[in-house]
Amino acid sequence: MELVGQHVYIDHWVTEASFSTYGKREKDVRIDPGSRKRYFYKHSDKRYPWDFWCEVIASKLGRIMGLDIASYEPAYTKDELGGYVWGCFSPLLHDPEAGEEFVHGESYLQFMKPDFDVKKGTDHNYEMVRQALSMAGAKEPDLLRFHEMLVFDALICNRDRHQANWAIIRSAGKYKGLLVQDPELDRNKDQANILKRFIDEVRKMLSARLAPIYDSGTSLGHNLLDDKMERMLAEKHRKQFIHFATGPKATAHIRMRGRVMRHDQLLHLLSITQPKLLVPALEKIIGAFDVTRIATLIETVDQAVMAEAVRMRAATGQELIPQAYILTPTRKTFIRELLYLRHQELCKLREQIRA
Repeated sequence: MELVGQHVYIDHWVTEASFSTYGKREKDVRIDPGSRKRYFYKHSDKRYPWDFWCEVIASKLGRIMGLDIASYEPAYTKDELGGYVWGCFSPLLHDPEAGEEFVHGESYLQFMKPDFDVKKGTDHNYEMVRQALSMAGAKEPDLLRFHEMLVFDALICNRDRHQANWAIIRSAGKYKGLLVQDPELDRNKDQANILKRFIDEVRKMLSARLAPIYDSGTSLGHNLLDDKMERMLAEKHRKQFIHFATGPKATAHIRMRGRVMRHDQLLHLLSITQPKLLVPALEKIIGAFDVTRIATLIETVDQAVMAEAVRMRAATGQELIPQAYILTPTRKTFIRELLYLRHQELCKLREQIRA
């Protein structure tokens, strides 16, 4: 797996305006003129133009750990003034030509609860998500991968795994598997009766799988300015840094028992209620955390982009990547230290579970 970001210029790629996108961040569907394949071009947040690097790093980090995660690479195009603007691009996660549909978790949750809060996600609860996954036809490997996603979010400090940032890929055809016998669903008999007819239709018509992890860029301190990071790293005992990584705002978007929880609290509770799903996911991510390889990823992910920028400046005097989009040494150090700290916290959680 290539640790260095492989940037692509996509200004000449055709935009397919009618194609729906994943998640809620602004995206375009672009068609590669050579292969004719569709790709998503994800725009950087205008407030935090560097944040596409967080998406690229999270993607490559997840692949280091053997997770089923979308591949993101740096991409750039031009604005109306002819200057370069940056984001990242990724191939489609489903195959529409083969009849596959990409269905956000939100769609299932709204079916179950028509007044589901889509704006703030206050109804986005683990128990409801489990019911939705069962309703959609998720199998045991899908449930395990969903819990791997929760642990990964804890590692990268992703606080925005909202109901449109996980999905089911389904396709028409005879359903060959059995739905997971979910005790959470079985206990709620009234809800089970309401959903039974729909579930029967899913069994007959659809095959389904959990989509790879996508839209993980709201992580790794993406919304912190460099001077804030510098102060956090320079502080003697790093109290602000630790507070950012482990404090009351280090929360998961998915609630449990109706409560907003810190990542570690959610994982600890799941280790009690769902040990066969959470513990293997935790062990996998802790075991795959390679300090040397991760440090190399963070240090070299922008290597090709910056080398090309130097060549272009020397040849034409033009700036390939404006300063606002650059992954600074301060941000690299912060991301590396944040991952080290979060890994330590996951190791502590594992010891608590074992005790």
